[in-house]
Amino acid sequence: MGSIATTLEEKGIPTVTLYNERHEARFMGVVLSKGYIDYPGINFNEYDTFTQEGIKALAPEAFQFLEKGLTSWKPEYMTGQDGKWVPAEEEFTYTAATFQETVDQFNSTYLKMGWGDGLPLVPPTREHVDAMLGGTPLPPSTVIGNWGPSNAELTVEKIAVVSAMAGAQPKYIPVIIAALKAVTSAKWDSYWPVMRSAAPLVIVNGPYAKEIGINSSSNTFGPNYRYPANGSIGRAINLALSVIPGNGRGIKPSNLAGNPGTYAGIVIAESEDVASLGDGWEPVSVQLGYPPETNLVTVLGIDQMNMSVMGSIANVAACVAPNKDIWPRSKDVWEKQYAGALVVTEMQRVTAGLMGSATKASYAKELWDLARVPIDKFKSLVLTNEFGQPAEPGKFVELLLAEQDVIEKGVPVAAAPENFLVIVTGGH
Repeated sequence: MGSIATTLEEKGIPTVTLYNERHEARFMGVVLSKGYIDYPGINFNEYDTFTQEGIKALAPEAFQFLEKGLTSWKPEYMTGQDGKWVPAEEEFTYTAATFQETVDQFNSTYLKMGWGDGLPLVPPTREHVDAMLGGTPLPPSTVIGNWGPSNAELTVEKIAVVSAMAGAQPKYIPVIIAALKAVTSAKWDSYWPVMRSAAPLVIVNGPYAKEIGINSSSNTFGPNYRYPANGSIGRAINLALSVIPGNGRGIKPSNLAGNPGTYAGIVIAESEDVASLGDGWEPVSVQLGYPPETNLVTVLGIDQMNMSVMGSIANVAACVAPNKDIWPRSKDVWEKQYAGALVVTEMQRVTAGLMGSATKASYAKELWDLARVPIDKFKSLVLTNEFGQPAEPGKFVELLLAEQDVIEKGVPVAAAPENFLVIVTGGH
């Protein structure tokens, strides 16, 4: 039921659903998980309406609901054009006695339309957006990718608009575009963050990160006035994912507790110029097969982070757990999928050359050994159907669970140590 409705919605076909009490939890669970928290559905009592009199009594109300849901669900500020919903106006003008009043009008209106994140927005004037576009050679109409549930097109110009609103500088936009291309072109699963509150962790390698001032030193995950790029880049990425689909069927706020990382984002650079980092400490870009000094943007979906001062690899491993919505269903995907990131923050030891024989590979091996899930727990997390009842494993999972190493130690969250990315950043 719910999957059929959301599939039609994703194709731009508006739907309305009438369901009974027995199916409410099942239907709404699917619809909510796809981001449609304002979905037009009506619940009717099955026993009262399973009679001729009950159906007659329900019919007028149901007809009115269906008519409204199919014809007037769209926001008043959107209009249909070439089979797509676009803003009703090309530009918005605000007039008031003072500049501050016009800025307040702009912010309140954009929030009402769902084109904001709750933090103050910078007005994306034509001049401002043109300046942002000057940071990339790509034409404004270039489509970087599509984002669900509405399958909205992320064009370079739209990205420039939200980047301006986020307070980004033109020189940041290549990183923002690259991150959004990564999210929309890979098997990210654009609906998973709605329920699970995952946030994109953006890792930037290469000389360009240093050139534009992406932080890889002290307080790399938090504010550092010497490195303003991290925050506005991260905010622009998250604004693009939540604002650009703004046709009334875009990503909505999480139905769970949310994630503070979806405000300013999580953007870091890797420390690549620390003299004491020798063999075995090559950057992530090299691990992924690119030559040294390559400018590279890597994105991972993060829903848990261990930021404790006394954190250990064991603590980090305990936070890594499988999720049935993104668990690989084939050996090929399993062997290619990266499981997570371990951030090495003991930079005082690194810069003093006290790491001994430790390497990125040894940290990844230790994490792989420890990040295991007991088979019974794995089954409860992954092998269930939409009702939460036990489900039979597919052939790949069946073979995996039969491996002796898995039986003895539990299910690893990645195929091999090489599937963990170990990053050096912060604390120096």
